[in-house]
Amino acid sequence: MADYLNVAKIVQQLEWMARILAAGLCGGLIGYERESRKKSAGLRTHVIVAVSSALMIVLSKYGFQDVLEANVRVDPSRIAAGTVTAIGFLGSGVIFSRDRNISGVTTSAGIWATLGVGLAMGAGMYVVGVCTTVIVFMVEIFLGRQGKVSRIIKDVYEVEVEYINIPGNMVGEKIKEELEQAYQCKILKFWAKQRGGCIQLGMLVRTSKGKELYRLADLVAEYPEIQRINI
Repeated sequence: MADYLNVAKIVQQLEWMARILAAGLCGGLIGYERESRKKSAGLRTHVIVAVSSALMIVLSKYGFQDVLEANVRVDPSRIAAGTVTAIGFLGSGVIFSRDRNISGVTTSAGIWATLGVGLAMGAGMYVVGVCTTVIVFMVEIFLGRQGKVSRIIKDVYEVEVEYINIPGNMVGEKIKEELEQAYQCKILKFWAKQRGGCIQLGMLVRTSKGKELYRLADLVAEYPEIQRINI
């Protein structure tokens, strides 16, 4: 009888390990997409998050069965709830702010979603976990800033130009015309200030051709008075 119980426990634990491995595969799919885009949190991070979260939910649901008695009560959701709170520290670590631009938000959200996938897999909700993985993967591939349908998604960019203030020059008008006609930009905000002998021109624009804005640097050859172009 004891041998039978031991075999049953081993089989049960093998099933739990299958859940953890399935979570790792799903997390790896999400992480692969991030890795391909050279993000700070890639394949390894997502696999570890998925595997560890699946382990936590398995422990939360089944790890205290040997101590349960009539007068002993446990909340099987406590460990899982703790992992949702803890993942915020990891997610916030991949968000960066530089030159008033924020990056890493999508990766952070992906890590949070990977945690949920791991919890679902660990709980035995395979259909929910797999479907969520596919949804997150498709969103990152097709709806990202560099996604397959990014041409129809308009992002906001800040364009800053500094040029020497020469009477009669048309640098500001030329850049505005270039943005509106060549890149179909909608100018949301416009400001200019004089600093010494230079004019600092700034514009907040919305366009679906953000990846092409680097070509504005070609204007430096046409207008030598341009000192700096920053996007």
